[in-house]
Amino acid sequence: MKFLIKLILVSFVCTFAMFGALGSDNQWPGLIVAIVVWVWFIYSLSTPRVSHSEREIRERERRIEELLRRLEQRGY
Repeated sequence: MKFLIKLILVSFVCTFAMFGALGSDNQWPGLIVAIVVWVWFIYSLSTPRVSHSEREIRERERRIEELLRRLEQRGY
């Protein structure tokens, strides 16, 4: 749902920026705004949504080490 809201907002902002760029003598500010908004949109999609706390990371590492120790004891 957030994706669609972001996409609609980006589309509206870019549409207005491009119409503004077409209607003015200096087109670069409108083009820059449109490009920056799309870059922000793509960047917001590529960032990871879940950040793990240090405690969770240490717990996972501990479980992996325990599993490796068990496998080593069994002779695998």
